[in-house]
Amino acid sequence: MNMAIVIPAQETNKYHKLGDLAPFGDTSLLEWKISQCKENFDGSNIYISSDSEFIKNIAFKEGVNFIERDKDQSYIDSLMSTVYQVEEDAVVWINVTSPFLTGAHYKKMYEQFVDTKSSIVSVSEKREYVFYKDEKLNFSNEFVSRSKIEPIYIMTNGCYITSKSEILKNKSLVGNSPSFYLLDTFASTEIKDIEDYSIARDMISIFFKREING
Repeated sequence: MNMAIVIPAQETNKYHKLGDLAPFGDTSLLEWKISQCKENFDGSNIYISSDSEFIKNIAFKEGVNFIERDKDQSYIDSLMSTVYQVEEDAVVWINVTSPFLTGAHYKKMYEQFVDTKSSIVSVSEKREYVFYKDEKLNFSNEFVSRSKIEPIYIMTNGCYITSKSEILKNKSLVGNSPSFYLLDTFASTEIKDIEDYSIARDMISIFFKREING
């Protein structure tokens, strides 16, 4: 497969003092994510992007590639320099903060990317009554049940797949006309703060039960 799986990682962030090295089960969030990627993809296609020497050592231990980031770079500059350094034509950008997105999801997303020839973003579907700038966005004065309302789709920040050339051209992981990969509520779980992190840790046992039961 002509693709690079890129996992950005840092030693500290807003949801935990250890950042992406925060404990998760009997490992860390970063190592958990690497193991998920290895379920379906070779380590030679996996890149860890970080400015941390400790994370660099983890990458070498796990047998994956490492891209060193500048500590003072902005998000966009970091994205661009990281993507520029991968050799593959397609980039699968994965965040460790979506711990229940598995290798099976990534494989299906990549297959969708190949089939549709368009960038892919992971999304969750919401059937809720939405206002935007004080205007009704997806419903009218005639009341309908939630099951019949026009859904909205929210990017989960779990995974993006885009061609390398499109990222470098648009300076974005999201293509001009992306296709959606729909996640269920469990898979769309995202860690954005310490409370989300605590909830995700409590969900690990449920995750394994789901995996065992298929």
